Amino acid sequence: MCEDLSPARSNIPASESPPGSPPHAGFRSAQPQGVTVATAGPILSGWPRQIAWSEFRDLERRPSGESENAQVAVELRPSRILIERENGQLKLGNVTFRMDINRSDSWVVAGQKSTALLAHEQGHYNIVGLCYRDLVAELQRLRASSQSQLAREVRRIMGQYDRLADTLSAEYDSSQETDHGRNPGRQKAWETQIQNCMQTGTGLSKPA
Repeated sequence: MCEDLSPARSNIPASESPPGSPPHAGFRSAQPQGVTVATAGPILSGWPRQIAWSEFRDLERRPSGESENAQVAVELRPSRILIERENGQLKLGNVTFRMDINRSDSWVVAGQKSTALLAHEQGHYNIVGLCYRDLVAELQRLRASSQSQLAREVRRIMGQYDRLADTLSAEYDSSQETDHGRNPGRQKAWETQIQNCMQTGTGLSKPA
C-alpha cells in the first residue's frame, strides 16, 4: 500500500498575502521572491530510482487493521520557491520538488520481506512518481496574471495530481488488479504499463 504524503497535505496552503507582502505560492514554509531572470523552472528529483527495504521500518507483525505486509509512504518537498515574470505574466522559477520515502510511515513485516513484495512497493513509488512527473511538467507551463492567481493554480494542480495518485494506487492494490501484489499476472501487467509510461512520457492509466 502507498500512503501519499504530498505537499498539498503536508504543507498547508497559505492564505493570500496582503498587498506588498511576499506570496507563498501555495506553501506554508517557502518564501518566494520575484525575479526577472528566466530559469528552467520547477524540476523533480528523487525519482526515478530503486527503493530498498532499508528505507522501511521493520515490524514484528502487521499493524492492527492491516491486511498486507508492507506500506510505503511517499512525500514531496519543495525547495525555496521563486516567482519570475515572463512577457507580463508570472510563473514559478527555480524550485526543486524532492520526492522520497517517509521512513516513519513506511513499514514491512520483517519476516515477510521478499523480492516480489519489494517490487510491488516499487510499483507504488513509481505510480506516485509518474503523477508527480506530470505535476511538475504542468507547473513548468503554468502562467498567471497575479501572485494570488499563481498560488491558487499551484494548489489546484497539486490537489489534482494528489487525487490521481491516490486513485491509481488504490486501483493498483484492488482485488481486481494486483490484490496487493498477490496476483502475479496483474502485477506484471502494471509493471509493464508503468515502465512504458516512464519511457514514453505518457500519463499512467490502468493496464488493459
